[in-house]
Amino acid sequence: MSENRREYFRISYPKGGGPKLISGGVTYPVMNLSEQGLLLALPGRKTEMYTTGTVFSGSITFHDNESFLIIGTITRVSEDSIAVNLRKSIPLRIIMAEQRRLIQYFPKIA
Repeated sequence: MSENRREYFRISYPKGGGPKLISGGVTYPVMNLSEQGLLLALPGRKTEMYTTGTVFSGSITFHDNESFLIIGTITRVSEDSIAVNLRKSIPLRIIMAEQRRLIQYFPKIA
């Protein structure tokens, strides 16, 4: 039996509770994130616009208004989301701050 183990801790957000990422003037809600990756929602977007293996970049803004530039590669496209593997890690201090915020404001899901 194989296990689905992740190398990095992943934060999953409730709908509307995550940070936003802006790329090319388009805003993407962040569904989950880790130091090395993001899952972005594609509400109302055509998935044909996204191709596995292409470069994706933008600016993610967290609830404390800290922004972080990301660049990565699209690794998966589904009917409502894209997964991006990052070239440069999101700092662990940001991940930990997001976890603390989720525990404080969404205690039933954290």
